[in-house]
Amino acid sequence: MKTLADIRVANIMTADVLEAQSTATLLHAAKTMRKHGVHSLIVPPDHPSRLPGIITIKDIVEVLAHQPMSSLSELLVADAMTQPAITIQHTLCVADCINLMRTCGVRSAPVMDQNKVVGILSFSDVVRYTVQ
Repeated sequence: MKTLADIRVANIMTADVLEAQSTATLLHAAKTMRKHGVHSLIVPPDHPSRLPGIITIKDIVEVLAHQPMSSLSELLVADAMTQPAITIQHTLCVADCINLMRTCGVRSAPVMDQNKVVGILSFSDVVRYTVQ
């Protein structure tokens, strides 16, 4: 019987990655997440040698805890995103990635093939894989 230590991230990640530019408003990012039913968007790096960022529903809710709702139209993704994001390599086993994500307190992470984003892994992907 396979365990999550036997499965590679590339086998269960979501390859269709949605992005948000760091210059987009938080409102735009939130609407994109809602429209596509996702909890996070990758923010491309401003230079090829840098790691990507990530903006999550949690980041937006944290802004709303301290700012009025109207601030979502004024604040940019760059104001609330995590930069750099915790990233994982596509060749790692899922068990190790889950442990890393739990330790770092993140629920999703960009998946890299060297310096290129090739997907995203979330706890939802892990659950979806285990119940298919």
